[in-house]
Amino acid sequence: MTNLSKKYDQMNNNLDILDSQDISLKKQLKKDAAAFREEKFHPDPEQYTELLDTKIQIRPDFRDKLIEQLKGTFGKYYDYHRRDIATNEVDYLNVEDPDVFSHRAWELKYQREQEIRRNQPARTKKKSYDIEL
Repeated sequence: MTNLSKKYDQMNNNLDILDSQDISLKKQLKKDAAAFREEKFHPDPEQYTELLDTKIQIRPDFRDKLIEQLKGTFGKYYDYHRRDIATNEVDYLNVEDPDVFSHRAWELKYQREQEIRRNQPARTKKKSYDIEL
């Protein structure tokens, strides 16, 4: 009987240890989850710009393919208004600001145009020497 009593006490002791470990791990999990959320939603400015640039490059092709698939699937029931609502909802869930996205897209377009202008040879004005006075 004393053997059973010792085993029972040992099991209770082990359960107490496991409970304390469980509580400490849950506390640590809450801290880690909060830190992960903070890191996930607040990347470094360089990372954010890089991610935004990549999204800007990928989005038009992906969007066109998706629209074609939806038109093929839904046919005459395809609704542009619902697509726009869904797009806004996805942006909201991704914690994206559409204004920041469109502004960055404009900046990239402007940079490309400036680069193209710099790479083109400068046009010289034609000089007309045979002007009648």
